[in-house]
Amino acid sequence: MRVAAGIVLAILSIGANAQPRGDRCQAQIPGSLSKALAAAFPGYRTPLEFDNAPEDMKANLSQGGNGCLGVAIADFTGEGKKDYLLGLTSVKGVKGMVVIALPRKGGWNFQKITSWAEDTRYRQYVQVVTPGRYERTKGLSAPLAPGEKQSIDCPNWGALVGAVQQTGIVYCYDHGRWSHVWVLD
Repeated sequence: MRVAAGIVLAILSIGANAQPRGDRCQAQIPGSLSKALAAAFPGYRTPLEFDNAPEDMKANLSQGGNGCLGVAIADFTGEGKKDYLLGLTSVKGVKGMVVIALPRKGGWNFQKITSWAEDTRYRQYVQVVTPGRYERTKGLSAPLAPGEKQSIDCPNWGALVGAVQQTGIVYCYDHGRWSHVWVLD
């Protein structure tokens, strides 16, 4: 009887931590990346499409998106490889974290970036922006934060992060460094 109860508890535990099959966010993340993220950020999990508010998912779908606001893929470094921008979700609570995952020989290199939407994971989004020039929003009067620029030129694809309809920060990788500029406030 105890053995049977132990097996049932083990199965329920596995099911509680399993990611849903068919999730549009999970479908974009390679297994090796999921495992590496779990090891590097044990208090967080990879994003699910339902981590975001239903109205934000619906708006994304109506604009031609796939409903997943937690994964974006592009070549951010200009190395000709798929890089991943991920809005991780805390295992406990509602916090989020944004990570850029760069493939490296034998594994992944992670760069944690600030989205200023970490306390509102259900509103947090990640997105890719085209190479080009990005200017700081005119509405900001605060001094530039460390790493922030008044404007940046992205030679490669850029990473846009923030809270839906509230903030947007573009991160660009250039000459081995990440810089950012606030584009929405």
